[in-house]
Amino acid sequence: MEAAPERYGSYVVYEQIGKGGMATVHRAELSTREGKQEVALKRLLPTMQKELVALFLDEARLLRYLKHPNIATTFDSGRVFGTYFIAMEYVRGPTLKELVEHCAVTTGSVPQAITLNLGAQLCDALDHAHNRCDEQGKPLGIIHRDVTPANIIISDTGTLKLFDFGLAKAKNTTEQTAVGVIKGKFGYVAPEYTKGTLDHRADLWAIGIIMYELLTSRRLFDGADAFETMMRVREMPIPRPSLANPQVMPALDEIVMTALARDPERRWPSAAAMRDRIHAVIARPGNTIDNQGVADWVRWV
Repeated sequence: MEAAPERYGSYVVYEQIGKGGMATVHRAELSTREGKQEVALKRLLPTMQKELVALFLDEARLLRYLKHPNIATTFDSGRVFGTYFIAMEYVRGPTLKELVEHCAVTTGSVPQAITLNLGAQLCDALDHAHNRCDEQGKPLGIIHRDVTPANIIISDTGTLKLFDFGLAKAKNTTEQTAVGVIKGKFGYVAPEYTKGTLDHRADLWAIGIIMYELLTSRRLFDGADAFETMMRVREMPIPRPSLANPQVMPALDEIVMTALARDPERRWPSAAAMRDRIHAVIARPGNTIDNQGVADWVRWV
């Protein structure tokens, strides 16, 4: 039996659709003059830790600068009944994590054309985030730090949506990460970050891992625990996707392996540069698929 809807300020809250270390996400509705608006309502879990409150408030502040088709739209944020919230676009569709796990036991790897399309959309989202400026025109220096398959949804129109900027770092955030503390999931954290160095290229490393996992339907860095995973990130020889999936073309191998260069100076210099290279490969015969084609394939699979 489903729980009765909850009234939370102006929102009617329905089923929980996600839960993380510091917040829950529920499907909710807001009544407007145009009718009912469906939203994803993220609410901070009860906590006495000032760091978690600061992270949540930093996310709310950063999200108002991010307005892009490939980033979940933020409608409102605030505090009701002593609980902080962020109201975001409700996106219907599977996460990339769900898609990869489903393909692993059904169809196998995600087709190259689909992977290229999703890779380009993800680069678009991060290029936007990395280059945002504040009201005075000063670069915000946003780094997502948690680009993972679980934080990406494919909508029913085939549009990729990146969300959860809860661990994002920027020049104007109030929460300062202590030296030696790593934010993000170890299997997607860049090697230089595990040693205390971080810039926007850490997000490009994560794109490389995600594209590898789409093409192979297997985790790249999957240790028995966090320490073993971190050591694999730092030291494990990185195989080309084509070793696990011989159908992967050399040009796609090159895109992924450049993103996975352990030396950031040998990685793609920006999300835009990586996206442009992906588009050059997409332009070749047989590699082009639009977002609607992605949506049709996701429904089929």
